[in-house]
Amino acid sequence: MIPGLLGFLTGGILFGATYQSIFLKISTIGDYGQKTLEDLSHVNHWLFIGLFVLCTGVFYVGSKIAESSKETEKQVL
Repeated sequence: MIPGLLGFLTGGILFGATYQSIFLKISTIGDYGQKTLEDLSHVNHWLFIGLFVLCTGVFYVGSKIAESSKETEKQVL
């Protein structure tokens, strides 16, 4: 517990000491303004919507398959 607290304190002190000097440099690296993923990648927004729906469906079906395999495993035992 003591090493964890020392780590938190050390991290907090380092963050506080370097925030002002480092923040401006880091914040300009990823500053693209108010742009969407479609704008940044120059792709039609329907492609992103379709990929999102496809990924959601794949994860949903995968979770249902994993859930049913756990239930059948419990029934076997």
